[in-house]
Amino acid sequence: MYWLGPFEYPSKQALLDRLKHFIRTADVGRITHDVATQKLHFLLALHPDAERKIGVGVDHFCVERNQLAGRGLHLVRIDGTRDTFSYKRCITGVTQSHHGKVCEALRFAVRPQMEAFRASLSWPVNCAITGDEIAHPNDLHIDHKIAFWRLLANFCSESQVVLPDLDVVGNGMALELADLEVTKAFVDYHLRHAQLQPTCRQANVWKGGRVQ
Repeated sequence: MYWLGPFEYPSKQALLDRLKHFIRTADVGRITHDVATQKLHFLLALHPDAERKIGVGVDHFCVERNQLAGRGLHLVRIDGTRDTFSYKRCITGVTQSHHGKVCEALRFAVRPQMEAFRASLSWPVNCAITGDEIAHPNDLHIDHKIAFWRLLANFCSESQVVLPDLDVVGNGMALELADLEVTKAFVDYHLRHAQLQPTCRQANVWKGGRVQ
């Protein structure tokens, strides 16, 4: 059994599956159900960075659409500031490495290019991997034909950039590199070399599990 405060589940995986289903099916916006809110408070307390996430105190939780695809959990503090948090990290307790934060910051830096590509698509849209028609915008993922990590590795090699040596500032969706010159250089590199394609969620997840 796995306990979340007073709530019991058959296992950690069972709780993960419940949370995944909840985020997919709940109404977008403020979460008003008392029991759901109570569970989220217990969940957030387990986060590896809970003290910083909670800050001055959480006023309420929301389900919001992510910038690129899918949905996620957001918290709104009593001072009006907002942040995201991963339910998976709350349960697994896996702390993101500094290297991971640098890569994430660079992914966020090219987000406008991803959004522009998404906006340029005309429906109906077919998945570039399976060829199947993508039924709903929520199932549309914007994918790198050449894996993002390969693109980033090539950039580092050509520009003599060492990712672990870079500092990051901010958190959540506001995470960015402290060195804005490196950010600009990568954004320009991505614009020239990235090959973006539309994929369905399932195909993109499948592709992510392969060596690319």
